Order: sequence, then C-alpha cells, then structure tokens
Amino acid sequence: MKRLIYIIGVTLLLTACGQQQRAKSVVKDFMQTYQKGDVSYLDFSDVDSTRAISDSLIDVLQQQAGHNVTFQKRTTPTLLLIRAKYLLDDDTCSTTFYLDPSTMGVVAFKQN
Repeated sequence: MKRLIYIIGVTLLLTACGQQQRAKSVVKDFMQTYQKGDVSYLDFSDVDSTRAISDSLIDVLQQQAGHNVTFQKRTTPTLLLIRAKYLLDDDTCSTTFYLDPSTMGVVAFKQN
C-alpha cells in the first residue's frame, strides 16, 4: 500500500513539473512572437487553474491585445494561468497568461 501511494505521489509530482515547464515554454514562445522590445525573464509563478474567466472576459482581453495577435481557442471551462514577471527594455512588467490545458496554447492574457 505504501508503495502505491509513493508511486502515485511521484507521478503527480513529475506531471506537475512537466506542466510548469511546458507552460513557461509556451509563454516564452508567445512573447517572442509578439514582443515589442528586448525581454529578460525574471520570474514565473506556479501554474494554477481557474474557472472564473468567462468567455466574454476572454473576448475583451483578446480585443485589448489587438488584431495582430493569434490566440488558441478555449476548449474546456477550466484554464491554466501563469504569471510572468520580466524586463521589457528597462521596465519591469507582469502579465498573466491564460492557457488551454488540453492544447497548452495561450487563450488570453492581461497586463498586471
């Protein structure tokens, strides 16, 4: 029984670490595609999930980003979120990215 609990715990830990790294990679790729200056990453929050983001709020956030930005379609009611803190040129910025968990694509983001 202890061995089964240990195996489940290790599996969950490895899955969470993989999800964290994949989310960072997706955000970095997204920012590289749409960056408007020299970006240096300072910190990333832990990946979390939310169901509090409505489709209408996603529409507003996507419109604020502009028409030149391509977003992933939302496929589930739950989204992952990760906050990135970075230097853009010489300014410290923070942005929250909302990711679709099944495709790990950026659905929306908001400047903090």
